[in-house]
Amino acid sequence: MKLKAILATTAIFFFAGCSLDTTKFVPDFLKSSAGLSTNRYTVKTGKQVFNIIRDGVTFTDGSYITAKGEGPINLPKGYYYVNSDGGRILAADKIGDIIVLKDSGEEIAHTKLEAPLVSGVTYYGGIAYLLQGNRFGIYDPFKNKIIYQKEFAGGSVVDNRLANPIVTQNFLAIPTLDGKLVFISLHSYQAPSVLPVGTLKNYGNMIFLKTLNDKIVAATPTNIITISKAGKQTYNAKVADLTIHNGIIYLLTRDGTVAKLDSNLQLIQSKKFAYADYATIAALDGKIYAFAKSGSLVVMDDNMKEDKVYSVGAAKQFSFVSGNWLYIDDRKVNLSALNYE
Repeated sequence: MKLKAILATTAIFFFAGCSLDTTKFVPDFLKSSAGLSTNRYTVKTGKQVFNIIRDGVTFTDGSYITAKGEGPINLPKGYYYVNSDGGRILAADKIGDIIVLKDSGEEIAHTKLEAPLVSGVTYYGGIAYLLQGNRFGIYDPFKNKIIYQKEFAGGSVVDNRLANPIVTQNFLAIPTLDGKLVFISLHSYQAPSVLPVGTLKNYGNMIFLKTLNDKIVAATPTNIITISKAGKQTYNAKVADLTIHNGIIYLLTRDGTVAKLDSNLQLIQSKKFAYADYATIAALDGKIYAFAKSGSLVVMDDNMKEDKVYSVGAAKQFSFVSGNWLYIDDRKVNLSALNYE
């Protein structure tokens, strides 16, 4: 009886105490994400990850996902998804081979570059690429040759979400490994214009690069910038993730702040949440989703007035929003089924 009394007293002290440092003393069986269960909205994919990049995740069976949804084909063995546009799919392996496929799987082009591909994009004139070693250039599949290449000293991949190049009406914009943005004219392959994006000594890899109206939006882990004819604007933040939806920039910071910015990087509104290790943000159908690696998923209305927290399970390898699904390792959660009310 005395032993039972001691155990009961100890249990009351443990669970009622409020002075414990929970980051050090909470046992493993109590470490779980906060919120409502999403088991009924979760599907096991049974797939193992092969490669993860900013714009997609490739699985060991050759299937892949992009921000828009599942890829239409399985990639050849050993290849991972890089980018797609206009019915063209760019894939690469880890020794320098690249391949361009149609949505049907038919091969359009295939070549071997001097080093493994880090990022790339297809366009009407060829393939713009960045290689390990900080070499960037343009490959013409119609002539089967490299028509432009240059190398910058320094730089290494410090974040596997390195952004892919983008194509505008007049130029290519290629993010380099040392955190610069290189602009190459589509009309004449002259010496490129170079713009540093980051603020740190080694700048840091760009984790986001997209267009928004007449501007380019770029981000490193420490800041967001917009580039236009009017100049450059900067917003400093500890960037975990960002997305653009209906002309608005949705920002998620590592300390749990969700913010909406306009195209001039002016803050529209923001809201901070208590959970740590935020990783992935999405804006879909009037709702904002913010996922933390520990497994908590905050769902809120677009005006950030109402919110609800769900428990979706921790991410050990990756989290990625594809279509209406949040992929977390070997499972996916139907975001459209979750509400903030």
